[in-house]
Amino acid sequence: MRIGSGFDVHAFGPGEHVMLGGVRVPHSHGVLAHSDGDVVLHALTDALLGAAGLGDIGEHFQDSDPRWRGADS
Repeated sequence: MRIGSGFDVHAFGPGEHVMLGGVRVPHSHGVLAHSDGDVVLHALTDALLGAAGLGDIGEHFQDSDPRWRGADS
């Protein structure tokens, strides 16, 4: 049996909403992130990749890659 553990962290910043599990939640702040900053989906993806032995989310979706700027999770 393989088990994966994932996490994601983003600071709050200017904005009008946060993304949680693919749901746009109105909020007085947004999150500072290269993509949409959805900590739920990013942590889930990180855990699934780890359980499959495929590294972590940062190896597949690098924040230095302009293709992922503002991308939906």
